[in-house]
Formats: sequence, structure tokens, C-alpha cells
Amino acid sequence: MYPAHIRETGERQTVQEHCRNTAALAATALRPLGLEKSAYLVGLLHDAGKNKQEYAQYLSEAVSGGNAVRGSVNHTFAGVRLLLDRWHGGCGTFSYSDVTAELLAFAVGSHHGLFDCVDPQQHSGFFHRQTKEGIFYDESRQGFLAQVAAEEELEHLFRDAIREMTPMLDRLAALSTQADDNEADRETAFYIGLLARMLLSAVIEGDRADTAAFMDGVEPPVFPEDMRPIWAERLAFMEKKLAAFPRKTPIDLARQTISDTCAAGAAGSGGVYRLNVPTGGGKTLASLRFALTHAAKRNCSRIIFTAPLLSILDQNAHVIRDYMGDDTLILEHHSNLAEPKEAPERLQELELLTASWSAPIIITTLVQLLNTCFSGKTSAIRRFHALCGSVIVIDEVQTVPGKMLTLFNLAVNFLSEICGVTIVLCSATQPCLEVVDHPLRRQPVDLVPQQKALWDIFKRTDIQNAGCARLEELPQIVMGALSSCDSLLVVCNTKKEAAFLFESLQAANCRCFHLSAAMCVQHRRETLQALQSALDKPSADRQRVVCVSTQVIEAGVDISFQRVIRFSAGMDSVVQAAGRCNRHAEQKEPAPVRLIRCTDERLRGLDDIVRGQNATTALLTAFSKTPEGFRYDLSSEEAIRFYYRRLYAEMEPGFQDNQTPAHGSLYHLLADNPRYADANCAQAERYLLRQAFRLAGSLFQVFDEDTRSLLVPYGRGRELQNTLRNAAQVYGQKDWAVIRGCIDEAKGYCVSVYRYQLERLEALGAVTSLFDGGILLLSDGFYNEHTGFSLEAGTRDFQEV
Repeated sequence: MYPAHIRETGERQTVQEHCRNTAALAATALRPLGLEKSAYLVGLLHDAGKNKQEYAQYLSEAVSGGNAVRGSVNHTFAGVRLLLDRWHGGCGTFSYSDVTAELLAFAVGSHHGLFDCVDPQQHSGFFHRQTKEGIFYDESRQGFLAQVAAEEELEHLFRDAIREMTPMLDRLAALSTQADDNEADRETAFYIGLLARMLLSAVIEGDRADTAAFMDGVEPPVFPEDMRPIWAERLAFMEKKLAAFPRKTPIDLARQTISDTCAAGAAGSGGVYRLNVPTGGGKTLASLRFALTHAAKRNCSRIIFTAPLLSILDQNAHVIRDYMGDDTLILEHHSNLAEPKEAPERLQELELLTASWSAPIIITTLVQLLNTCFSGKTSAIRRFHALCGSVIVIDEVQTVPGKMLTLFNLAVNFLSEICGVTIVLCSATQPCLEVVDHPLRRQPVDLVPQQKALWDIFKRTDIQNAGCARLEELPQIVMGALSSCDSLLVVCNTKKEAAFLFESLQAANCRCFHLSAAMCVQHRRETLQALQSALDKPSADRQRVVCVSTQVIEAGVDISFQRVIRFSAGMDSVVQAAGRCNRHAEQKEPAPVRLIRCTDERLRGLDDIVRGQNATTALLTAFSKTPEGFRYDLSSEEAIRFYYRRLYAEMEPGFQDNQTPAHGSLYHLLADNPRYADANCAQAERYLLRQAFRLAGSLFQVFDEDTRSLLVPYGRGRELQNTLRNAAQVYGQKDWAVIRGCIDEAKGYCVSVYRYQLERLEALGAVTSLFDGGILLLSDGFYNEHTGFSLEAGTRDFQEV
């Protein structure tokens, strides 16, 4: 029997054992989609290429410490060729058998890394795998049929796979809402690509889980198929805590109404819902109550909460943990989570949970969710199947970048219509996702229908158009506003503006604070604590307080000012800034939030802000003419819908499809790939799947960031710099656990800089590189105790957000 894995002890797992185990795990993963047999066949064939002497010798050398090079022996092509040679016609007219064979073959061939069905050189990944010489295919095929699965079983499984795939492919073809036939076909190709990713996700899950179980003796945590008792128990716990809430003020009663309405709405079927409530409406608890109630009724596999920023995620995670009452059900997955100080066996369990998202409750970022849908990394692809049958709560959905709208909407359509996912879109400024180039297939159901009386209870601010001004005039405007209040927040669009205003206000008779992403997280945290302390002092005992900030204060920060000035931006940002004003209704009357257009601000490279400004300007013009059409409120639903419709209408053609500099749009690459799979590509005509999966996955980024992190000399950051410098001098002899601990702690003392900034700092000798460039230290003199990172000592040269 050929070996699939060999432990250091010499114990062997055969290919037959590993393929059968992988097949069973993959089948379980896709049972909710009705693709159990298809997934089983993929798992069975995924390592068919290991049935040969070449691979057995490679494994033996690797275990004995020989010269085996990881990945040097091809074992993924054989399963692809076996499928396509046997069940694919290759004649360009595609039957259900042909498409099924391609989908299964793609999943088999990509379980260690994506490949392009058609690449930029116009080569077919399928054709290449079917015709590759020197991989001992005949030996692998014969070994597989003799030791793993006979032809009769394969024929039976493939017929079952066709029976599963036929209605699935028909459902995918019916998903498109495009009137143009070519565009409808393109959307269908995109959905088929997501189906291919789902099959791949299942086989990766099975392969990695079984390999870990054999090699490390680590079994993945198992949760029951019937989750309803768990959800019901947690819901009862939450309801008991909610019952103790005070119900004295109008806001208390309004929050209860919102929560009760969400709970009632959870009785509905799956699909896409909107939770459109004003700031302070109890959105986190209301969405959690909906999710638990819905999951208990429909036996949902898990509940996934996402937020765009770590500051919001931290707040939401604290609330969710408090109202769930059982941390063992919860997994947090995001980039800044330091390795928890847990017992070794618990750490192994957490690593497995993170790899597979198998925990009942996942708390993660929007970036991680979108990576799960579109990133080329197999670690992200593995999690995709975990979305099936879940409830996904997307907080602050308006933060989905404009360039991501097509990919986001089509993923929502696929998940909600095909995968049994219930999706809740949360925002106080709901985007109009039904009017973009590739809209949501169905109009989302409002969990809390618009009720003027309910919204009026939360009206604590009045957004006002304060006209235009030059940057040099803003300090005087700020001081004028401060003369009629005790506390004022000014939110700027760039770090340069914030730094200029902060410096300009130093001579004023007030206590001035600065916040921006030029400051490390710990610096911002300490500044916010000092700011809150200043605001908490009785009016008679305190100086007037001014905070000059960039957008970092607009979300996930529970703080309240008497007045706000916001540089002109998109209305989603304006409403977020307004949420920091009169937040707890300290003033009985709505407090003014003044919107000012800075006529000489430099926004080069900040196209999203410019688009938002232009759409806001159009709204202000329309509002000035017919305010009654917006209920005399710039934050009304009518105003926000006008804003988004104008914003989307003025986006350049194709912008929402995620354009790349050299390869067209990611949407096209993940659909019919017209740039490369054109009439000149003869190989492509043999196959239906033409997506450039590998290329698109490598190019995918939620946000455009070409940045590096610098550890700055602020507070404990200075000590960490010294510790790491010393560790670098004895690299290879130092306890790596100590170094790793420093790196984890250092995350709070880092700032991100753009490539051009890093090059200028290196030219100035202001950066020290450690561990082969893995860690970069910023020198003294380039970090200000008030405003953070400075590109040049003693100067202010910021342009990016």
C-alpha cells in the first residue's frame, strides 16, 4: 500500500486511508448544500497522484532527513486527469457531465494552491494537467484503482455527482438579474466559480483535518449537528439579562422596541435582512438577539459577526461575550489578536478553530470575511464552507469599499440563495445595494421598519451646511464655535489637516487633543483616556476641550462632545461623526454638527473621499431647494438614499468590479475571463471554466494598502525596540518564544507607513531593520508625543488618511 504520510516514529498512513477519511470529511462539510457525493468524490481523488513509487521514496527521504524538497513531486495532476479523461468530452459543447467533471477536477487540482483555468499567457490549466508528461500518471492511476477505489465505485459516485450538480447548476443560471444575455452569462460564470471554490474548501478542510489528526494526533473540536438546544440555551441566558435592563427613559423604551421587533422578525425565512437603526439604538444586542432566535428556529450552523475596524470589533466582542455567557462557544479571528496565554491543548484547539471556523460563534473583521470569499490563500479558502447554513451579521456595511460592490453583492446572492445563509446588513446609513451595477437579487427585508416617532427619539444632532473655507481660516472658525460650548470635536480628512489645526490651536485658551492613524494604537488609547477624563470634569472645573482628529474617532469610540465640525466627506462619515455629538442626549435640544468644505485641501490619491464629497455636495444642493423632500433632516433615510444613488451613479464604468492596473477587473477574471480566454485561446474552447482563479486570488485586497509597520519609540515601544535589538544580536540562540511575545505586544506600538514614506525614512537613516527585514524600528526624532509619526523630524508631511 502506498503511503500518504509518515510520522517521525515510522508509522504510516496509507493513501487509501487518507483519501477515504478526507472524502468523508469533505462530504460532511457539503451535506447541507446537497453536494455530499460530489465532495466525497473530490476527497477520494485528491491525492490519487501519491499512488506511485516516486512519492513513496520522496516521503521516506523526507522522514529520514534526506534531500527531499517539499512539493518537488507532483501529486495533484493525476486526479484531475483521471476525471477529465474519463468524463469530459473536450469538444466545446458542454453537458452536465462535462461541467461536473471540470468542477471536481478544479477542486482536486487546487487543494495545495489555486490554478488558472486560463492564465495571462492564454494557457489552459486543465489542458496542462491533462497532457503533463513525467508525472507517472499511468502508475498512479493503476495504483489508485487497485488500492483506493475501483472503477465501478467511481462510476457510481460520478453519476451521483451529476445528479447533485444538475439542479445546482440550474439554480446558479437562474440567479442573475442582468437583462443583457452576455452579462447574465458572465454573472452565471462567476457563481459557478464560487461553487468551484466551495468544493475546494471542503476538500481542503478534509485534507488538512485528517492530516493533522494523523501527524499530530489532534482531532478537530466537534459540535452537534443539531445546534438548536445550544442556541435556545444561550437565547434564554440573553433574555434573562435583557429583562434586567432599565426601562425608564424614552431611549430605554425605544431600544426595547427595536430589540423586540428584531426578535419577532427572526421567525422569517433565511435571506438578506437590513437592520437600519440610528446611532445608540442598541444595534449590537438587537442583532445578537435576532441571530440567536433565528438560529434556534432554523438550526443554523453558526453565527458570524463582522465589523470593519478592530476598535468596533473589540466593543462588539465584549458585548457578545457578556450576553452569551459561554466563552467556549466563541472564536475571535482578526490580525491583531495576540496568541492567548492558554494551556497547550487549548492553544491547539484554538488554532484548529481558527483554521476551519468551526466554532458556533465567530467574531471577525470584514476583511477576514471577504478574504474567505476571494483570497487566493488556501487558509482562507478552507473557511468558505463554514459559511453554509450560518447567520452572518455584517456591522457597518456601508464601509464595504466601492470597488468591492460587485464581488460583495454577488457573494451575498450566492450565500443567501444557494448556501442557506441568513445575512443581516447593519448600518445607520444603509447603502442602496439594490441599485448598483450588480445588485442584490432580492430587496433586503427591513427588521425594523422606518417609524418617524421611533427615530425622533434618537435625534440628538442637527447636521448643518456651514459652507466653504480655506484651511488657514479653520482655526478662527473653530475658536468661534468653541465660544458657545465647552467641548468641540473637529474631524478632518487627512493627517496633514489635523496636525495643522492642532498646532494652530496651541496658543488658544483651551485644552487641545489630537488623534490620527499617525499615532500608534497605544498612543491613541492613552489620548482617548485623557480626553475622556477632561470631558468628565464638571464644567466649572475644566478648561474648554477641543479634539482635532481624523476619521479614527468616527467609529467604535464611545465619547460625546457638545459640538462637532466635520470637513466635507461622504454622508456615511458625516453621520458617524455626528454620533460623537450629544451622544447620550446630555443636551435636550439637537446639537449642531457643522459641515464645512475646505476649498484648498489636498486629496490626491484619496478618490473615495472625493467621490463622497461630490455626492454630499449634490445632496446639500438638493436639500437647499426642497428640504421637505428630505423631512428637513440631512440624516433622514430619504437623504441617505439620495446620497448613495448619486455616489453610485458617478462611479466610473467598471469601478465597482474591482479594477486592477494590468489585468482588467477581478470580477471578469473570476467570471468568463474575457481578457485572456478570447477567440485566440484555442485551449480554452475545450472547457467551460475559464476563470483566472490564481491570478485573481493573488491580486485580491479589500483595501488598497502598500504599507509596512514600524515599531515606534513611544512609551513601552522604546523598551520593546531595545529588547528586539538585543535579541537580533544573538539570533538563533535566543528563546524564540520571548521574541514572539515582544512582537505580539509590539502591535500596539506600531504605525503603518506607505512605501514612498519608508524609502524616504531609509534614505534619512531613520529605520533599523531586524530579522532580515521582518521587523522595522523607527528612530527617535520621527515620532511626536502629541501627533505621532512625522516623515521628517520637526515637519508635517501627511497626505494619506
